[in-house]
Amino acid sequence: YASALGKVYTFGPTFRAENSNTSRHLAEFWMIEPEMAFYELTDNMDLAERFLKRIFGDTLQRCTEDMQFLSDRPWDKQSTDEPIADVLQRVVDSEFARLPYTEAIDILSSSGVSFDFQPTWGSDLQSEHERYLTEKHFQSPVILYDYPRVIKPFYMYCNDDEKTVRGMDVLVPQIGEIIGGSQREHRLEQLQLRMRETEMSEKDYWWYLDLRRFGTVPHSGFGLGLERVVQFVTGMANIRDVIPFPRTPGNAEF
Repeated sequence: YASALGKVYTFGPTFRAENSNTSRHLAEFWMIEPEMAFYELTDNMDLAERFLKRIFGDTLQRCTEDMQFLSDRPWDKQSTDEPIADVLQRVVDSEFARLPYTEAIDILSSSGVSFDFQPTWGSDLQSEHERYLTEKHFQSPVILYDYPRVIKPFYMYCNDDEKTVRGMDVLVPQIGEIIGGSQREHRLEQLQLRMRETEMSEKDYWWYLDLRRFGTVPHSGFGLGLERVVQFVTGMANIRDVIPFPRTPGNAEF
């Protein structure tokens, strides 16, 4: 659809296969996923930043009573002692910091902070790492990019260094990752190589390969979890409090 129309999006239920049982994860949630033709990684980051600022700006402008209600009640369930409206306004006014994953690892390793999980190149960042970058080091939202290829999916565009891919994560204070996305791999041979590396069956994904085999263009996209946005906007500490029927690993009560 993106190849035909240029810019498209979908919004619907999403299911998480991995066993992530934290205050930021649900087994079933709602996801907004745009995809844009002729977008490279920088274009993708620009759109993600504009998208978040528009959401938070509209919330502050159109939901003033709700924001005042939330700011006046420092419940123990909230993730911050600062009025949430002030947090959102600071995000809207800020310029998101952008840095490669490798630089983020260097910053974390030299921070002098005793993390529960030691940051090492080639491993995913933990919530404590994301919050340090956004709340302590930069004091603003952060966009990390150029992640190690070994920890990212096969469909992300491989950089010339053959070690990293053009993936990106947008991190915000209190929550950590709120958007994940990438420039997609549109080169057929490179895509087949990555599939072999990750032991995926080309036969099972014939349709995906055909989208590239018969012509495509550079393209990018990302996913924004609706409940994480609501969690951040309301200042709630647990994502299960911002969805009517929370479904989590091992729990299908509803």
